[in-house]
Amino acid sequence: MSIDDSDIYHCYVDLWKSTSERVNMAYQGIGETNMLKHRVDADDKAADTGDEAIATAYGARFCIPLDFELLETHMPFYQAGLGDRLEYELTFNNYNKVIKSTDTSASYKIKNICLEFDMVSDTELARQIRQQVDGKMVILYDRILRHRKITKNKSDTLWNINLNVPARSMKGILMLFEDPERTSTETYYNPNITKVEMTIEGVPNQLYSQGMKAYQQWDEINKFFALNSKRNKTTEAVLKDVCFSYTTLEKYLTDNFALWLDLRSTDDNSLHGSGRKIENASEGITIQITKKVGADESINVYLFVIQDAQINFEDGRFKEVNY
Repeated sequence: MSIDDSDIYHCYVDLWKSTSERVNMAYQGIGETNMLKHRVDADDKAADTGDEAIATAYGARFCIPLDFELLETHMPFYQAGLGDRLEYELTFNNYNKVIKSTDTSASYKIKNICLEFDMVSDTELARQIRQQVDGKMVILYDRILRHRKITKNKSDTLWNINLNVPARSMKGILMLFEDPERTSTETYYNPNITKVEMTIEGVPNQLYSQGMKAYQQWDEINKFFALNSKRNKTTEAVLKDVCFSYTTLEKYLTDNFALWLDLRSTDDNSLHGSGRKIENASEGITIQITKKVGADESINVYLFVIQDAQINFEDGRFKEVNY
């Protein structure tokens, strides 16, 4: 289970958190440029009491949340009850994706890497979890597959994209568009798509009968990404209703754009298994995108497929993954 180009995906997902949540996510590296300059003690930082206070508290310490469902949504994780070890492998980015500098020899160093977690000491709880793990246990999760990274030209008015990914339950397809010359990891290019037509396993018009138009893109992406909380579905529903996302319609259509093709029978994010079954991988999915003419420049297109998946444990051991 891995996500290539995880930074591209997760930076985009963070844009859909609430404004208040983002303001308080300095530990994860989210914040205004000047505050981040204070934290790394950049020479060109501007004086600011609030930014200085955050820098004093956190310094250059940042965290990467390990927010996999096995750890945060089902039960307390109990490694001693499992016969297999849980491992995370992190690949860090090149310096030019992390540091803005005119110095071609600029670099960064990561040190004092540690694991932080909350621990519950309760003998009875440990016994109950071990008892459950010793039998048959299923962990449901969202499988995020970076299917492909392809290069297109902004000047084209028609893009044809094919995916051959079999799935028991495909929630949807996310397309992120990256201008190679972008200067912010939170900026995503809008290619001015006017119509999207989808053919699934040889059957046309599978998402919208007349194709998805530009005015429908905002409502579509809100179904899955707006304040998608794994922890509290009630809070998520309320905040989504009152439009608390950091990404507004204006931001979405300018710097926070993505194309989301939702294949679920319902937009309830708490349901598992409501996605589209894809069996014929030979025909798979064909997406035809009609767009306005842009500059004669290249653009990177990232295709992420999100599927319902489950991990099966039996007799305290990992057995299989189904998706």
